[in-house]
Amino acid sequence: MARRFIPSFPKLWQQHEDIYVTIFCAALQRLSENPGDTNHENIISERLCPILNVLCFDESRNQQREIRTPDWEKPIQPDIENELKGNKSQKIPDFTCKLTNPFASCADEFEISFHIECKRLGLPSSANWKLNENYVTNGIKRFDCTSHEYGKRAASGMMIGYIISMTPPKIQDEVNGYQKLHCSYNPKIVFSFDNKKVQQCHQKLKRQNVKPDKFKLIHLWVDLKN
Repeated sequence: MARRFIPSFPKLWQQHEDIYVTIFCAALQRLSENPGDTNHENIISERLCPILNVLCFDESRNQQREIRTPDWEKPIQPDIENELKGNKSQKIPDFTCKLTNPFASCADEFEISFHIECKRLGLPSSANWKLNENYVTNGIKRFDCTSHEYGKRAASGMMIGYIISMTPPKIQDEVNGYQKLHCSYNPKIVFSFDNKKVQQCHQKLKRQNVKPDKFKLIHLWVDLKN
């Protein structure tokens, strides 16, 4: 009997990343057709859940393999004793897509998570809450800080921006300005803007606080303005 070929884990991870980037792009496109209430990030993300469920079901049937629906607001599970926090400081990415590592040499490498964080983008919602700054301080930075450790053990992760006002180029300028202020070592975000509702760009990070240090942060922005 012929042995079933299993690609290397980096190739498996790339396939995992490609599948979920494609699914989220399609889900955000559908969401843009009927965005509903855009005043709260959690309401927007919740509307994504049934769309993601349908898309993962369809893709599973098409590919004849299991493609799990992303987990919404699932706390990061401690994999080793040193990660226990007494249930006092649970960190919860907006979406989690886990991949089993068949090449793992230890238990803490057995499941690796593709984490996704979602933030609104546009004009400040109040005098003290700047959406575009929040995208950096409570979004991008969570992939490289010891308090959250999003993307730990992973080669990539994703930020989703829900655009509710302003033009995308103006938002990009502001986000890059806040990156320069709060994490100057990060490269700029550079989109090739066109007329599509969903835009994508990749940012290669050299992380200071989370391993692995070489990390790809994928940005998907969707225009939800009516």
